[in-house]
Amino acid sequence: MTRNIVGLLWIAIATTNCPEDLSQILQPSAVEAVETSAAPPPGLEPYSVDGKLNESEIKALLYLQFPQQYDSITDRFGFPAYRDSLNDYYSLPNGRWVAVQYSGKTATGIKFSDSGD
Repeated sequence: MTRNIVGLLWIAIATTNCPEDLSQILQPSAVEAVETSAAPPPGLEPYSVDGKLNESEIKALLYLQFPQQYDSITDRFGFPAYRDSLNDYYSLPNGRWVAVQYSGKTATGIKFSDSGD
């Protein structure tokens, strides 16, 4: 009940000095991408022959608790398609990528590429 009243008050306050063109308020502000892509950078040499994850491996990857050791990752998922000093890149069935992020020999997390990659 209290949340409803607070919400109604917020709407009332927000609309009292509302410009006539509400689209200015409702449009999200532009956001600059600050993270690097999860796709392998151009010109990176292939690391292994396979480097692809199937659906069950993707599910397993999503449920991993980090940090993990490099050997644990490669024992479970095989060698990546590409790698650099900070990431191992595995291809996904939909044509996108997942990057396993490392600090030394310790996997610290994962990042998926988006549709723009």
